[in-house]
Amino acid sequence: MGIVIESYAFVGVATRATGPTAQVWLPPGFTLTGGGAYDMGRGTSNTLTACYPTRNYAGVFNGWTAAGRDFGLADPVPLAVYAVGIRITRDGVPVKVEQQVFSATSALVSEPGVSVKLGAGWIGTGGGAQDNYATPVNGNMLTASYPLIGADGKICGWSAAGRDHDAVDQARVTAFVIGIRTGPDVALDAHIVSNTSLLTGYPSALVAAPRGNAVVAGGGALVGENGRGTMLSASCPIISSQDGRLTGWFAARKVQKSAPPSGITAYGVMLEAA
Repeated sequence: MGIVIESYAFVGVATRATGPTAQVWLPPGFTLTGGGAYDMGRGTSNTLTACYPTRNYAGVFNGWTAAGRDFGLADPVPLAVYAVGIRITRDGVPVKVEQQVFSATSALVSEPGVSVKLGAGWIGTGGGAQDNYATPVNGNMLTASYPLIGADGKICGWSAAGRDHDAVDQARVTAFVIGIRTGPDVALDAHIVSNTSLLTGYPSALVAAPRGNAVVAGGGALVGENGRGTMLSASCPIISSQDGRLTGWFAARKVQKSAPPSGITAYGVMLEAA
């Protein structure tokens, strides 16, 4: 049988609201490796403010939290949140997977941004971001949540950014990166695949998982040029309707009417036995 890696996404949905918030938790036996969110509104006003790993009552990161809010015009929408977890077996026997979440928080400014470094000895599998805006009236929304890629092509950290819209509203942004490791008898390898959209008014991109790999996590928030007026509205796994497998990652942004066309890059993190 050898080493088998299973990857699943567990989904929760918040009801339609102008500031939707949702959480979802992994069942026992799974290790959190990433997560995502999808603001399902069709308008231009409701976008993401949070998409990050969450601790349970025991202090273990095994859930995911997502939040959104509208700006300018009321735009109540439902919000989907995804927690991605893995379980590994070797010859049918469960393999212990250690996990560590690293984070960093920016200063309080109108366009906050921060990066966090992955600790030595850990395999990066995913990450997230939380925009801690100061006032509930105007709001500061996420504009970036994406992996930092080292010279070896693997995740070495995570970057997050936000900005206010229409009115001044300072915020602190927190970036999270998730690392895992196993014992010496089971070696893992994670690598990143990506795809970038064309420059459009409502950019979106998806990246497909190569055959034989397990999709673990992804971040869809690296904007190309002319991206200042865009806000993150989706970064989430693509789930097969036939067997529930994770087949890739989807990323999308909403754009202010006055903003020029922009692009977005979707990332998928593939985990396999080395």
